[in-house]
Amino acid sequence: MTTASLIAYALALMLAVATPGPAMLAVIGRGLANGTRAALLMAAGVAVADVLLGSLALLGLAALMAAFSWLFFVVKYAGAAYLIWLGIRMWRTARAPAPQPSPTGKRDFIVGMAIALSNPKAILFHASLMPLIIDLRLLDQGSALVILAIIFSANLVIMSAYALLAGRGAAWFRTPGRMRWLNLAGGGSMVGAGVIVAAR
Repeated sequence: MTTASLIAYALALMLAVATPGPAMLAVIGRGLANGTRAALLMAAGVAVADVLLGSLALLGLAALMAAFSWLFFVVKYAGAAYLIWLGIRMWRTARAPAPQPSPTGKRDFIVGMAIALSNPKAILFHASLMPLIIDLRLLDQGSALVILAIIFSANLVIMSAYALLAGRGAAWFRTPGRMRWLNLAGGGSMVGAGVIVAAR
């Protein structure tokens, strides 16, 4: 496994992660509504879930995904419903004079994982990108760990950047009028992410 191939894989993966999608919309929406900590927890969940999908691709289990389609179906629609519910709740609180952020915790991490795992196309992306850039015939345990570290780091860095930007933006909205628009925009992002997850 050459350093050049690993760098090429890392760059291609970072470009893919930076592309707008349901995970990005959910992280931004959560950051606008609840601040940096909540969005960073969601970003960490996305990163961990993508490592799991990358592991499946490395183990050659992409072909078995059809056997577990019912599980992806359940996770996909449960995650989509939860995101839409969060968005609707934010729209409702937009009418309140000074809405307070809801508590954050491991729920944000779990939702981040659910969003990433609800996209079975991600494992197909890994399974198709890896053979193009990396010679899997030369793959050993050390190289596999490096690839998984790249997947985790690329997701965490990109999603955390979105989380930090959204969290900083949220501080500007801490007045009743701005907070109303914040909840409308954040709720729209959550509902949009839920619709994208359900439609895929």
